Amino acid sequence: MKGDMRYTYPLWQMGFILLLIALTTIIGLALDYELSNGKESFLFEFSLEGAGFWSLAAWLAVLVIYLLLFGWKMHLHNKRNPSRQMKFMTLKPQEYMEDDELFEEVTRRATQKVYSYFTVALPFLASFFLILPIGKFGMLNALLLLAIGQYFIYYRTMRGYVKEDTE
Repeated sequence: MKGDMRYTYPLWQMGFILLLIALTTIIGLALDYELSNGKESFLFEFSLEGAGFWSLAAWLAVLVIYLLLFGWKMHLHNKRNPSRQMKFMTLKPQEYMEDDELFEEVTRRATQKVYSYFTVALPFLASFFLILPIGKFGMLNALLLLAIGQYFIYYRTMRGYVKEDTE
């Protein structure tokens, strides 16, 4: 189990989502748009001057470095665990561990908890969006925060199993 990146994968995903939240916030602050109902006019302005440009450029650099580090860690994992290789781009979530029946059961429990989380969180969030005037970037950041919650629940469930298994 030591060196198996599948256990820390949710932490990597949460880190990436936090970087995306910061990026969307920077873009949201630099973006100005206006819709007019009276006339057919649409104004879209994206201005990055001074600190805005440098903060976006720096954050994009941090994002690229994070992805390179993640790719390197995944490469090391695949080298150390040829039977448990992970893919950088896949439609099947990397968290599904089908090594044996016990891992399948723990994965099923973790995904069941995540499903229960979304069953409550999505209707609550939709009601929240209907009541409060939240902009597009606020909605996007709220959805990204839900994704962080998903990975946190999954990680906590798997970590609980790993702790029980090592004791």
